[in-house]
Amino acid sequence: MKGTWRSRRAAVAAVVLASTLLAACTSDASTRAGGESTDEGAGGSTTTAPQVTAPDPEDIPPGTTLRVGDQIEFLQTMLEVAGEDRDFPYEVEYSSFQGGPPMLQAFQGGAVDTGFVASTPLIFAQAQDQDLFAIAGWAADHSNFSLVTAPGVDIDGWEDLAGKRVAYTRGTAMEGALLQAIDEAGVSPDEIETIDIAITGATAALEAGSADAAISVEPFTTMYLADNPDARVAAEAPEITDRSQFLIASRRTIDDEAKLAALADYTLRLVRAFAYVREHPDEVAQAIYVERYGLPPERAAEVARTQGVASFIELPGDIVEQQQELADLYAEAGQIPHTVDVTAEFDTRLNEIILAEQERVTEEGS
Repeated sequence: MKGTWRSRRAAVAAVVLASTLLAACTSDASTRAGGESTDEGAGGSTTTAPQVTAPDPEDIPPGTTLRVGDQIEFLQTMLEVAGEDRDFPYEVEYSSFQGGPPMLQAFQGGAVDTGFVASTPLIFAQAQDQDLFAIAGWAADHSNFSLVTAPGVDIDGWEDLAGKRVAYTRGTAMEGALLQAIDEAGVSPDEIETIDIAITGATAALEAGSADAAISVEPFTTMYLADNPDARVAAEAPEITDRSQFLIASRRTIDDEAKLAALADYTLRLVRAFAYVREHPDEVAQAIYVERYGLPPERAAEVARTQGVASFIELPGDIVEQQQELADLYAEAGQIPHTVDVTAEFDTRLNEIILAEQERVTEEGS
């Protein structure tokens, strides 16, 4: 069994963020975060921007192209499963990335108009003065990040990490989950030896004894524990910023009326796709975890069951406080060059149509 799982790791190497995103597809509108919009943000916050109305497809100019940054074809798969990938009144061009940092580089080069990232890349983009904004977001009811131990290592929680070697990828949401958790536990980042490694190599580091613990995410957590019965999950990351994903867009996209209309239409398709997936979990487990990522059906069903319930959230809403705390931790740790005011990260002009569409499809499905 162990050899079988190791042979499958290459097939699921890029599933890290996609498994987090699957949580968004099992949601109901009752979990969305509320909160008043703010106009206090530095750096040109657009949180008071006029609301966009749902676009009429016939009003989107012919020849409009929306360039979407996807991760392992996740968005494409969601739309395809739900039948929302048909009859686009504009062209959609996808680029595939493995994680937020390379996607940010593509934005910097003007190669994409929109894409999705977690909380950490959004903070790094702001700290690097990239003209990017979160225009939609969704959050699960619990974090998909776990602290897993090496086989036989005695770690009971985040407070036990002082003096330990911890494997994770710097500059990603995994680092954010760790920083927030150890801050609450009273452990300094300087007390931990970082093993900067891709998630695909973290379990091997644990098995080889070169790391005492690692930040993990499904399906790697389930696969690793199946291979190593003497290992265990020592803790989970609880903060909302460790449960959230953001659809981001460049300033030039937002300021382009044709692209903004296409982006609004695309986002509403995602809302409907997530609702469809909520009603058809077995179909999604088959389409994503089995057909895309090579997991056997029984393992796919198990991984799907571990995902938290999530929904689209109002921006900036309740996410601001936790996002600011995370940004401050990055500044204190020297991971970003200066402190930032995260209220400048959000553009709320799609709030009303997103939440209205989520409520509509939820009511229809209930």
